[in-house]
Amino acid sequence: MKNFISTLLTMLFYIAAYAQQINTESPVTGNAAQFVSPISVQVLVGSQGIGADVKYGFLPRLSGRLGFGIIPVSKNKDFHFFGFAVQGQFSTSFSNVHLLADYSPFNTNSIRLVGGASYITQGKATALISPMGGYNIGSQSLTKDQIGVLQADVTWKGVAPYLGIALFKGFPGQLLNVNVDVGSYYLSSPGTSFTGTKLLSDNDANNIQFNKNMQGYRWMPVVQLNFNLRIR
Repeated sequence: MKNFISTLLTMLFYIAAYAQQINTESPVTGNAAQFVSPISVQVLVGSQGIGADVKYGFLPRLSGRLGFGIIPVSKNKDFHFFGFAVQGQFSTSFSNVHLLADYSPFNTNSIRLVGGASYITQGKATALISPMGGYNIGSQSLTKDQIGVLQADVTWKGVAPYLGIALFKGFPGQLLNVNVDVGSYYLSSPGTSFTGTKLLSDNDANNIQFNKNMQGYRWMPVVQLNFNLRIR
């Protein structure tokens, strides 16, 4: 985490230095002379949960943002598993700190390329499956406590690069606006665990297969609304 914070600060320094160099070397035009670096605060709502960030305009076409996002989701669902009635408890918990840069390749600021990275401070998905009642297997009757439960966990952590596009104006013309982000993070390889208790405890083979099945789950799509408040 300390290394990531140092990287964030270094990237911010170089972006600011690059913007300052361009402003110094470029001839002063009417638009450049009138440009004042805008600052805004955004509230984020979308597929990566809720969050906020601060945006700073380095140049008319280049801005940066530093912020965070969190996903707290849990759901219970009853279903049938190999013909048995079971209860599933599903939860997802994600939190991240991100540093992104917006660049507009066109004269309009309504379409921007977005790139950067996020540090996943916590990324975990858990599924807990338990029987809803007792079962008869042949001539033997088993209670749900005798059968046990199954639990599957997937965890992600570390730096995740991001690439996407942003739609609508990056900064409000007056006070407020709404813009949209569409893109994806590329997560690190997940850690996995597939365990059980009681009669469901023999899961060595299932654990290996579950780990293989989950290794491809590294893309985290982002579709997000940003409610943008300009403070300068």
